[in-house]
Amino acid sequence: MKDRQNESILIVLPLDGEIVAIDQVPDPIFSGKMMGDGAAVIPENGKIVAPVDGTLSMIAATKHAFGFKTESGQDILVHVGLETVGLEGEPFTVHAKVGDKVKKGDLIAEVDLDLLKEKGINPITPVIICGNSSSLVIETASGKGKAGETAILTLTPKAEEAETTAVSAETGDSRPAAEKKEAKAGKKPE
Repeated sequence: MKDRQNESILIVLPLDGEIVAIDQVPDPIFSGKMMGDGAAVIPENGKIVAPVDGTLSMIAATKHAFGFKTESGQDILVHVGLETVGLEGEPFTVHAKVGDKVKKGDLIAEVDLDLLKEKGINPITPVIICGNSSSLVIETASGKGKAGETAILTLTPKAEEAETTAVSAETGDSRPAAEKKEAKAGKKPE
């Protein structure tokens, strides 16, 4: 049986376009990684697709942001454009609903990029890894790519974490690694 915890998660582009590093997003919330690490895409068309296999876990009331939970439990946020929340959903047409099982490339929604341009709104779309990503090695791709096909991010468990998981799977011991070391040394956890 394969240990799914040790597998890399490939996150693909949610829109056709150019991949940029998260620190290049002209919004401190995203560039400062306040919502999490990730990358962004400068979209070339308005078709928004699922970036992972999993579940559509959230659609913002204003239709500008979408949450996905991967099959391994990682939460991913796709935030279409900057300051799009103020448009109250106007340029968005949603084709899916919360709870839908999705595959990479499934059409989720569409955004009218011309309307964003008309209103002076930057269409750059951050793709954020929500929650604690410190146990992951995050690789960001670069260049242009196709939605649903081109990887934007690759998430791989750090070697130390993968080893701890493997030991836990073998021994059935689910305690944190530090506690196991203390127990092995004859110390009792505090």
